[in-house]
Amino acid sequence: MDIEVFKDEEFSKVYQDRMVPVSKKITNLVISYLEEKKGRPFELAVDAGCGTGRSTRPLAEHFYKVIGIDISKSQINEAKRFTPQENVTYQVSPAEKMPFEDASVDLINADVAAHWFPVDQFFLEVTRVLKNKGCLALHSLIPNFTIHYKNCSEILTNIFNEAIDTLCTFEEKPNNIMKSHYQEMFEALPFADKQRITDITEVSHVSVAELLGFLKSICMYRKFLNEDKDGAIAFAQHVEKRMGETMGELSGDEILELHVKYFCILACKS
Repeated sequence: MDIEVFKDEEFSKVYQDRMVPVSKKITNLVISYLEEKKGRPFELAVDAGCGTGRSTRPLAEHFYKVIGIDISKSQINEAKRFTPQENVTYQVSPAEKMPFEDASVDLINADVAAHWFPVDQFFLEVTRVLKNKGCLALHSLIPNFTIHYKNCSEILTNIFNEAIDTLCTFEEKPNNIMKSHYQEMFEALPFADKQRITDITEVSHVSVAELLGFLKSICMYRKFLNEDKDGAIAFAQHVEKRMGETMGELSGDEILELHVKYFCILACKS
């Protein structure tokens, strides 16, 4: 899979600014699971494939130390810019070769990231670095969204999801992995104590501009832009035009209700 786009400095800034918010429900679910399986205090959490630290920062209040790792220096640089917590640090590192000692980590977390990892190697590394009763949390949004706005919700939903599907043709495999709720990954996970939750929905209120910004924060749009700049810009403009025609004359203040579905895999090393 092509992950070079994540090393692009401009894309890293767009990703930090425009990607949909991290699910608070999943963060709470992960912490509750770790409390149940291991119990407090929590010493070290590792956020693998941390990107710009969006899923790293919410862990800070629960752990003595949190370390985000990612292969992209530009993503790590953005993470450092937006992280005020003193107990959070970042390192450039692949998820399948972590710079941690054996049995030293309480939680390994990966948000919208595991579908990029070499899974077999990653699971070997997870097994090595987790403490006994340490936990693994793999989660992601599902690239299929619902938009609510007056009497044109269905049409807007179709327009947006068609746009997502078009972008996903640039990188089909990760899209399919997410839509399967990490089914093969779940089956390959070498821990007997594991579960998968697939019905998690977060609702946010966004402007049309913010929604289109999210579209442009998807790595496949950046790949489109790199390969055909004029085509990518025209594509985004066409999506905006279709949405505008559907909603009628826009003032710029219209707020859409965006429903994003997530899933989460939780496992405990025992």
